[in-house]
Amino acid sequence: MATPSDITFANYNGSWTMERTISDPTDPVLAMQGLSWFMRTTLAWVSVTLNTKQYQEPGTTDKTVQHIDVDNIVTGGVQGSSEQRITDWKKREHSDNIFGKVEGQSRFLRGSVKDGKVRPDLQVLTNIDDDKIEKFLRGEILADGSECEGFLVDKLEEEDGWGAGEGLWLQSWVESLDSSWTAEQVWGFETVNGERYHTRRIAVANNGDYVLARLVYTFVPPQPEQDDADIAY
Repeated sequence: MATPSDITFANYNGSWTMERTISDPTDPVLAMQGLSWFMRTTLAWVSVTLNTKQYQEPGTTDKTVQHIDVDNIVTGGVQGSSEQRITDWKKREHSDNIFGKVEGQSRFLRGSVKDGKVRPDLQVLTNIDDDKIEKFLRGEILADGSECEGFLVDKLEEEDGWGAGEGLWLQSWVESLDSSWTAEQVWGFETVNGERYHTRRIAVANNGDYVLARLVYTFVPPQPEQDDADIAY
């Protein structure tokens, strides 16, 4: 289903599945990250559910420092993985069973008006001199270069502790420690085919080449707890 309007980065708890029919192909992204043809083919057929849990960093009153824990539940016999992000922009190493050893960092972004639209205030880290990367990550264009409406702007106020600016996005930066690829992401929400979805815009670079992709996720509402009386033994 489409993502309800009350699901924002102030309340990112929930479950998500990728909508492959309205997402960009993932095979070029995975190939740029060095995954084998066999692994890429396998991942193209499995279903992946992201279970997310968000909570404030214990012991701090800084609302912008949040934990975002993501469990990737994968079908088809592929081992899933877990991500533990902290939005303090500090580098942390992580060993992933699919992508190997990586170092990553995350932070929240506010936005400002550009050309009449609010865009995330993004400092691009991908080390390739091509303004298409910045335009794509900021939501100005799609991966094919065509213009688009871009990210939705959730109403989160400065006095609520999110800092100056408009909207709220998450920037992720990951460097492979086993290889030479980097992955930069901006997470947000967009209208796709008339409905609100969670999206992740990704730029993966490797040895001077890069690939862009927008992944679109469907929100999975919580299932009501089943009463024992309703269970047939």
